[in-house]
Order: sequence, then C-alpha cells, then structure tokens
Amino acid sequence: MIIKMIKKLTALVFAMSVFLCGCSADYSNIDGYDRIMKARELYTGLYAAHLTITDVENDLVTQELTFLYNDVDRLQYSYYGTDGKTVYREFHDGYDYSYTDENGEWLTIKEGEPNYRTYNRIARFSMTDAGMIFIKPESIESGSVTQNGSDTVITHVYRPEELSDMLSAQLGADSTLKEFTVIYTLDSAGYCTSMEQIGVSEQNGETKKVDYLMKIDSMNDIAAIIRPE
Repeated sequence: MIIKMIKKLTALVFAMSVFLCGCSADYSNIDGYDRIMKARELYTGLYAAHLTITDVENDLVTQELTFLYNDVDRLQYSYYGTDGKTVYREFHDGYDYSYTDENGEWLTIKEGEPNYRTYNRIARFSMTDAGMIFIKPESIESGSVTQNGSDTVITHVYRPEELSDMLSAQLGADSTLKEFTVIYTLDSAGYCTSMEQIGVSEQNGETKKVDYLMKIDSMNDIAAIIRPE
C-alpha cells in the first residue's frame, strides 16, 4: 500500500507486484506475457497519467491518482482513497507533502522536517511503478489474446491455490481462493489502459466475488496537479 493511513481504509487492486521465478525463467510461451511486460515498461516511462481503481461489485471508486514529473524529475501527485465511509487524500507539489487527518483537515510537511517524503523516477511512489500492472507468470494456468478494434485484450487465468497466501490479507484467514482472472486492455501503442482483477473465494460455505478495475488515461497529457480543497 502506498502510505500507512490508507492501509486502514481500503485495499489496492487485489495484488500489485510481479513475482518472477528467477531471471533465467522463460515465460514467452504464455499468451500475452511479452506484451504485458512491455506495457509495464511503458507505464514506468510515463511522465504523467491519471488512474482510477473501482470496486466493481460495489460500484465505488476506491482510489484515484493523478501524477506528473516536473522539470527536475520530482513527482507531483494528488491521491484520493476511500472505503466508502472514510476519505483520505495526499498531495505533493514536488517540494511540500500534504495529507488529510482523521477530520479531513490538510496537514503539510516541508522538506527537511520529520516524516517528509519525496519521489522521483528512482525513488518511486508505489502507484507509479511497474507493479501496478500485475503479473505472476509462474502461476498462470492459461492465457488468451484477442482484438477489440485497435485494442488488444489479454486474459490470464491463474491457478488459485498458488495465490492464496499472497492474497490472504484481502480474502481473510478463513477464506479459500477458488478463481482468479486478470483481464488487460492495451491500446494500439501497447500501453495498458485498463486491468481488471476478478477473484472468487469461499468462506464457511459462502461464495464471494471481488472485482477491481483499474483504468489509466490522460497519459502524458496532464499540464498541472492542483491540490483539492
């Protein structure tokens, strides 16, 4: 998760990191693998973008991020997170770091003060890193690639038993992951414009579906980041 307070509010998309079984592993036989790895590379090369993460089952935008690297490569961003009850925000202009407290009031930490943080392309903010586009290739059971006009749609179906430990915090200790699928949409240039993670779990005989959709737009097309009021 990106910061301590938001951990208490809402989970990120099911999982947002890559797990590789050693640098010599070859996953090129998995349909869509090479394109997803390229899309991750393209994502980290962006200097600006807007992201939303939606809990589809509850029709709730749980997270939103707008970011822009300035002319000295410092990250400027505005972040919003909610669980539907509590709202948390962060804003960084590249120099001053601001966030909201439990009452929604803005607090600001200036460079050099305790708990100050800043980000660039080396010391990355987690939501600007490649791990936002999830893939765990050694656990993929099957893959498919289809075309939807100029867009490419890639679907990866996972072996759920290999993801249970990784997703235990989101699912709950007594839950068993039964299905897990990731659907990506890439534009004609290979950029990932959406990623949907759909999971089905079982707990005490009851089935639960979790569906998170991440959308990425305004890529390299943001002029400024404005702090919300």
